[in-house]
Amino acid sequence: SVLLLNIPPDRRGLIHESDAKRLRELRAVLDATFRVNFAQDKKATASDVREPVHSPDKAVDGDPATYWATSNGTTSATLEVDLGAPATFNRTMVQEHIAIGQRVEEYVIEAWDGTAWKPVTRGTTIGYKKLDRFPDVTASKVRLSIRRARACPTVREFGLFRAP
Repeated sequence: SVLLLNIPPDRRGLIHESDAKRLRELRAVLDATFRVNFAQDKKATASDVREPVHSPDKAVDGDPATYWATSNGTTSATLEVDLGAPATFNRTMVQEHIAIGQRVEEYVIEAWDGTAWKPVTRGTTIGYKKLDRFPDVTASKVRLSIRRARACPTVREFGLFRAP
């Protein structure tokens, strides 16, 4: 499991009813939050690309077997996603192609406000999956800026979501 819930069985060997109820509520919120990925199958471009197999569209295609990668030696790059129309979101998800290692050391996610890129969230490592949350943002374009990586960055999936 990648989520530690700390919900032990009670003396009957069962999960207590109140804990089970809260778990069902959590499941409902997670389902509602991640039902629509505003970035999936949208037009993606990048500042650097390891062509042709690892093009930027691989980061938004929903396929866990594909990923965007930069050229060898490139340790900072941007991935820009054109949503086609304004979308409101408050969660981002980034996944590295972890089979070849965790590489990203610093990143920023920015939204286009019509005149300039505005930071939405920032972080250090990404790894298998990094979820960031923040107040609602409405934008028609979003950019993942990888500022520093140990080796050429690989992004398996980039997503934008809205929690209720």
